Amino acid sequence: MLLPPAFCSTSKLPARLCLWPALLGMALSIVACQPEQSADTQATPPPVGHFEGSLSPAQQPELRAALDINHPSPGHYEAELTVPAVGTLSFVADTILFANRRLTLRRPARPGHVLTLTQDGDFWRGTLALDSVTMPVILLKRGTPRPRTYRVEKSPGPNGPFWLFAPADTSTPGPALVLLPDSGTSPTAALWADALARNGIVTLLLPAPDTTVSSVGFLENALDVLHYAPGVDTANVGVWAAGTQPLAYVGGLPISRSLRQRRMRPNDARNLHLSFFIAQNAQLDDASRAAFQNMKAERVPVLGLYGGGNARAAAALQRVLGGRRGTVRVYRGTGPDLLVPGDVSPSFGAGLPEDVLQWLPRK
Repeated sequence: MLLPPAFCSTSKLPARLCLWPALLGMALSIVACQPEQSADTQATPPPVGHFEGSLSPAQQPELRAALDINHPSPGHYEAELTVPAVGTLSFVADTILFANRRLTLRRPARPGHVLTLTQDGDFWRGTLALDSVTMPVILLKRGTPRPRTYRVEKSPGPNGPFWLFAPADTSTPGPALVLLPDSGTSPTAALWADALARNGIVTLLLPAPDTTVSSVGFLENALDVLHYAPGVDTANVGVWAAGTQPLAYVGGLPISRSLRQRRMRPNDARNLHLSFFIAQNAQLDDASRAAFQNMKAERVPVLGLYGGGNARAAAALQRVLGGRRGTVRVYRGTGPDLLVPGDVSPSFGAGLPEDVLQWLPRK
């Protein structure tokens, strides 16, 4: 079946990061999106520019919004939607489709979130879909596009795609982390990856764990990828794990905080270098208690984050960590994903994400 002529731009992880077949079960590669064309029509790239306007949620006040479409290099386009009043609606698109004056932008790791617009002169008119909810959108061109806030790159994995969210400016190396959700926090993990990348944190978002994948190798190779990613301070790479199963990935493994310690044991393939560890909704059992005690012995800073209703589990973790190396916080009114439900989109709990950003070790 011949598809309509279209322009398609997708972001894939660069080939130099194809260093972890144990993580994916395959080597990564750049896959270009090749548009199919009819015999009489050529593919048309989307117009670049800075567009401003509004979203109109049902029975809610209008929300100011902006769309920036950039063309940084031949054949490559970038698009970012910004909604200042509801930050969790903002995103950098991982896929841009443009055909017959119709523009489609897809949000990374949230397949039900799609911005669909039709060009009408200098206007864009259409809808923003948030799973089963849609809201009208109208935008007017206001000038040249603003630089993107961060970039996002995707590659397939054995139990779902993984995503690299990285600041656009990588001239100054900064912290990086592997974000490993569980099944309960996976649907909204992209909101956290977006917030971290906007604040200079390189974030590798993995799918929720699958017992068919080697958990230890999965995490080890994810950390290796971050060590090779542009803009990463290799002495400041850690893990953010939600729930019990992801935490088990580090249980029983030798952990070193410094790269020097890791290099002193080059033949120990099962030695994890962690500059820090963030535990979300950790429930202590023998294995997880041993993992935290291991981190405490190696002086790895640990931050515990709990949604409302988990005060008892938070207190238990604080007792294991002690008061010097461990910080544990409970966010009342939030769910396991540390978000507060909203009429239009969820919002971060009070003090978030600032508490995490201020806690993260930095030079």
